[in-house]
Amino acid sequence: MDTKIIDAKRRDNLLRIGGVVLLTIIFGVPAVMVPMAMKDVPKRSETKTLTTYQEAINIVQRKFDRHEHNQGKRRLMPLPDSSVAWIQLINPMGRKAPGGGFAILEKPNRETGAIGLTGSQEAVTIRLPAYRSLKGQSTTIIMGNQ
Repeated sequence: MDTKIIDAKRRDNLLRIGGVVLLTIIFGVPAVMVPMAMKDVPKRSETKTLTTYQEAINIVQRKFDRHEHNQGKRRLMPLPDSSVAWIQLINPMGRKAPGGGFAILEKPNRETGAIGLTGSQEAVTIRLPAYRSLKGQSTTIIMGNQ
């Protein structure tokens, strides 16, 4: 009879230890790993800025191409006529730059990684800031020169 009591106590102790180990794994490991994963990785910030820059170029080129090759075949929305209208077309949801603030502004911001965009119905200039290890550069897209 005494061996059954000892076995029951040992089993209860093992279950408690197993429960503590399981809780440590479930809550402890993510508590340590999540902050480590969320640290700012410079390459991730630069990639976000570079991606925004390339997407803006692609959108402007497609918009100009569509209008240039349309030749009255279908109705198209008019081309944006100001920098603000181009920015709203490219970034309608107000995506954020890696360092905060909007991802596309009229002037590039090397502190936040926001690209710069100025334009009209004839031409659009998109500027990549010298953000972290990125080198600043500029691309001008002119209607009719695709």
